[in-house]
Amino acid sequence: MAGPVSYDVRDGVALLLVDSPPVNAIDVAIRAGLKAGIARAQGDDAAKVILITCAGRTFMSGADLNELGGTIAEPGFYETLNDIEASAKPVAAALFGTALGGGLETAMACHYRAATADGRMGMPEITLGILPGAGGTQRLPRLIGARPALEMIISGAPIDAARAKQLGLIDVILEGSPVEAGLAWARTLIGQPVRRTGEKAVDTAGFSDADIDAYLKTQARALNGRTTQHLVVESLKAAVAQPLAEGLATEDRLSQASLKSREGQALIHLFFAEREVGKIPGLPPMAPLAINKAAVIGAGTMGGGIAMSLVNSGVPTTLIDVSQEALDRGLKVVRDNYEVTVQRGRMTAAELDQRMAMITPAVGLAAAAGADVVIEAVFEDMDLKKRIIRELDKVTAPHCILASNTSTLSITELAAETGRPDKVVGLHFFSPAHVMRLLEIVRGDKTSNETLVTSLEIARKLRKIGVVSGDAFGFIGNRMMQEGYFREAEQLLLEGASAEQIDRVIEGFGFAMGPNKVNDMAGVDVGYKVREELFKKQTRPDPYFAVSDALAEQGKFGQKTGEGVYLYKPGDRTAYRNEATEALIEKLAAERQIQRREISDAEVLERCILPLINVGAELLSEGVAYRALDCDVVWTAGYGFPRHLGGPMFHGDTLGLKHVLERVRHYEAKLGHYWKPAPLLIELAEAGSTFEAWDKARK
Repeated sequence: MAGPVSYDVRDGVALLLVDSPPVNAIDVAIRAGLKAGIARAQGDDAAKVILITCAGRTFMSGADLNELGGTIAEPGFYETLNDIEASAKPVAAALFGTALGGGLETAMACHYRAATADGRMGMPEITLGILPGAGGTQRLPRLIGARPALEMIISGAPIDAARAKQLGLIDVILEGSPVEAGLAWARTLIGQPVRRTGEKAVDTAGFSDADIDAYLKTQARALNGRTTQHLVVESLKAAVAQPLAEGLATEDRLSQASLKSREGQALIHLFFAEREVGKIPGLPPMAPLAINKAAVIGAGTMGGGIAMSLVNSGVPTTLIDVSQEALDRGLKVVRDNYEVTVQRGRMTAAELDQRMAMITPAVGLAAAAGADVVIEAVFEDMDLKKRIIRELDKVTAPHCILASNTSTLSITELAAETGRPDKVVGLHFFSPAHVMRLLEIVRGDKTSNETLVTSLEIARKLRKIGVVSGDAFGFIGNRMMQEGYFREAEQLLLEGASAEQIDRVIEGFGFAMGPNKVNDMAGVDVGYKVREELFKKQTRPDPYFAVSDALAEQGKFGQKTGEGVYLYKPGDRTAYRNEATEALIEKLAAERQIQRREISDAEVLERCILPLINVGAELLSEGVAYRALDCDVVWTAGYGFPRHLGGPMFHGDTLGLKHVLERVRHYEAKLGHYWKPAPLLIELAEAGSTFEAWDKARK
């Protein structure tokens, strides 16, 4: 057989070997190959058993996601998998690597299943806002029971081979290569009966309506604002009540509905956006520089987290600070973080010791001499950063990349302090740096293409999403936050909305935490220092963070001082009402002759979210962000914008840009300066276009 599926009979076993690197994603060629192989085996007297497995590093990892939302070429999944299940000869699957989504659905259509010990199986479709669409909601509950199937599909998390065997998803754990061990196991099935998954009854223990509601409540935080879970439940109930053919028809109807839903389209948009952000327009193909050793300047929370990210990816790292005391304090925090991971069973004690051994503590910048990249992570103070980068320019090798973890300061200005401005770049990590997926890569005026490509490779190596930004105040993320979201939340405080109301509305929208709680958690003083640096070069019309600046000047920095917008008790991060802050807000409003009033939840939501869209459009007009999808990825991966809404720019398209422009102009008439519509927003709205169309036109 030609194509990605080969056919070979070995001692009574017809081996259907899928070979479609890199991850054997199931496309029409693989479906056609499997369908043809199953048909061929039926008439092949030498074939007593059929074994489906794969070449390469993994079993079929899932469907080819390029087919999402379009017309799936024939043969489709249902046709192909039904042929597998209908085979008159036993069909077995040998799983290894990751058998996810369509890959696992293919295995479940087989009569017998085995996996290597390192195999992992899962149904991650809910992370894309869609329903398993190849029999997953019908065959999985028949194999493991309705309640475990519910938990597997709702969580989207894979399970290991041991758990899969315990549940009955696989029959055997293989030792050795999936092909050879799979063939040996398949031969033991010669003469065994065909076991069709679709003929099994569904175990309904723990699947009453009350059980389902109770389980979904345990997932309420992850499912906040989501709807796909209800389609999952409906489809699983069809597996209980209907024979396989009818259940598959129900699943297909619900799966198609999920693909057309706003949630499904939003999450699919982000899936592809996160892959698109690494493609920089006009960047010629080139190899990145090798990063064999790194150095991090500053052993505080951010520096320690960056060092953890580097050693977690296998890069030995020198952690540098001004004193041994500061280093000891920072290393203790790093070890404590790793020990939490050990306690949770995600790392062994030996692995902890190995990671710590990869961090070399040192006092003084001279210790950075052997690094291929140095990342400074000191306070957001331009003069301090300039002193450090001047010294690093002297002590490091000419090829070494000098990176700043600044969240707002000019990379171009920093680079001017060195003799190698082409090697200077911004690497803006998000806290906690060893956890957060986003890495904002800031391109200065003279940052070279080679440095940019290497920075993107660093992001990939650290398993982060690298998004490139131009060099402007706040880059992409903090510009949208400071000039839009946070600024307007502060204005609402002055006009009469309470901190509790604002946070409740925003959390109801889908953010995990409202802006006032985030301000207190991050530190009110952090934003204050950012604005101090900003005001050295630019001005902003008052009121501009009047509340936060007044709190910072009183030493009320939020959780770390026990008081900020809210009050905090020792050892308790719960945000309590702060009457002193409320009195301060009233005073600040009176000084500005702001008439306080009751503000509706709808207005609070509009005034916090619409500025994100408008400022994002400004960034696109200015060329700070290459694409609207870059803004979406930054805000969903780094700032908590609800993923099921696709990001602020996608959300703007969903609302309709004509509507967005109309509401922005409404608030401009009432509130003035900060609500001036971005030129690109006006252009697209008046043309009846979208940010998505604008992105596509620029490819």
